[in-house]
Amino acid sequence: MKLTKYEIPESSKRYYPNNPFIARVVSNQRLTEKESAVDIRNIVLDLSTSDIQYIEGQSIGVIPPGEQTDGRPHRPRLYSIASSRTGEYGCSLTVTLCVKRVITKDTEGHEVQGITSNYLCDLAIGDTVAIIGPAGRTFLLPQDDTTNLIMIAAGTGIAPFRAFIQRIYRDKKDWKGRVRLFYGVRNAMESAYMNRENDDISQYMTAETFESYQAFSHIESPSKAFVQNKVAENQEEICAMIDEGNFSFYLCGMKAMEAGVDDVFRNYASSKGRNWDEIKAKYKDEGRWNVETY
Repeated sequence: MKLTKYEIPESSKRYYPNNPFIARVVSNQRLTEKESAVDIRNIVLDLSTSDIQYIEGQSIGVIPPGEQTDGRPHRPRLYSIASSRTGEYGCSLTVTLCVKRVITKDTEGHEVQGITSNYLCDLAIGDTVAIIGPAGRTFLLPQDDTTNLIMIAAGTGIAPFRAFIQRIYRDKKDWKGRVRLFYGVRNAMESAYMNRENDDISQYMTAETFESYQAFSHIESPSKAFVQNKVAENQEEICAMIDEGNFSFYLCGMKAMEAGVDDVFRNYASSKGRNWDEIKAKYKDEGRWNVETY
């Protein structure tokens, strides 16, 4: 049976690269602890004059200033929205982005800064930024609040799940299905929305239907783990939720994590004499298996 998801408001205005909305920065908060070399930001933008009505699971595109080497404007960079449809402060006038400052090295060892991520992370309150969207029509919450939710993320892939959790526990307050979040990061200092800098997700862990599992990949053994290891540790419950049928699965983060998570379900299905590829294909057709990786 097809899963019925929230509908995108028809009255919402959508912006495009040739006519972006110019949003003002309301807040730019560092999410990773000061001791961490990784800089992840919670950036809140003012949408009060935009007529944008987004919903959880959609994305916003950012166009950084300047030009490419060929003289063309920079291409928009899509970011998953990290706030529920009521915005950061519950008044439907803002949108939140979760952004990691990207700094890499080229083949000669020279530092290379990600254009859009560094632009966003350096924004100050009152600065303006050109945005487009909202975009996305599939990575959405189900309308039935008895649906069990399985959410798996790594790094800034936590963004849409923060929006989901805000919608479920801050806005609706009456979600009846079980909600399970698996989150993989390098260490506790980089655990966005669940550390000493910001506990927006941690505050809902007292909810009867919510449980969260974190995996830290850059700490000393035996506690060292990747997100798929935590899924495997809890596969009996998770697979039981899937077998019950009334569920919606979401995975968001780096593409490399997808294969590891998929192997957990494949091995479990195989142990029961079942074909995982056929099962997953059915769930995709029903809109129950949702993956956004990059």
